[in-house]
Amino acid sequence: MTAAPQHSTGRRNRLPCRLGCLTALGIALSACATPAPNTNPSLGWMEASSPKNLEVERAQYRHTIHFVTDSAELTATEQEHLLTFLQTVAPTAQDTLLVEGHADERATDLYNVQLASQRITSVSEFLREHGLARVPLRAAAFGERAPVAPGSNPAAWQQNRRVELVLERHLVRLPPCPDWSRESGMDFENLPGSNFGCATQTNLGLMIENPRDLARGRKLAPADGIHAAEGIVRYRTGEVIELQDEELGN
Repeated sequence: MTAAPQHSTGRRNRLPCRLGCLTALGIALSACATPAPNTNPSLGWMEASSPKNLEVERAQYRHTIHFVTDSAELTATEQEHLLTFLQTVAPTAQDTLLVEGHADERATDLYNVQLASQRITSVSEFLREHGLARVPLRAAAFGERAPVAPGSNPAAWQQNRRVELVLERHLVRLPPCPDWSRESGMDFENLPGSNFGCATQTNLGLMIENPRDLARGRKLAPADGIHAAEGIVRYRTGEVIELQDEELGN
């Protein structure tokens, strides 16, 4: 008669142990779980703010120069149109000009390549005469191999007798900050601020001479070894010029 009460007491003793083990396991799992992102408007979104890097884009400006049959001379109308294009884009030494010469399908391929080269020369001389000698220039003569208008008729031939002038320029896109996506004040998440750190990148984008240098650096040129050695000698001999104290006015 005493077996049943003893068995019932044993089950009651093991029940708190099971509950305690499950509680401990739940605490451990909750400690390893990833916390949910904070969407509290007062603290801002948990994701990082706008990037503060400069972006470099390559832009192209195109202009087409047409020629009369079997000629490499620029007509007065084409000269006027070309001057308008140059005044609009204002090429600089940081840009690159690509001059592509073309011809229609008549005559032999060799003759058309030579004619396209002569048209390139006419355009290049015109560019130099108008102050663009320092702009890097690349040339390519295609002859009749790259027609812009299909067909064997006077209208197509007129379109294919041309020089394509392509100006390539690198442009800097400033970082989109500050965007004020996160409020200023205490931040316990240690996230990048959306409203700070923009001045350095913005000033660099506005002051850099050639934005192309941000896309790919320039090749290292030979250094002035004598100038560098003289600086070391002055430092070792104590001939370094000391900085003078400046008086700041009110």
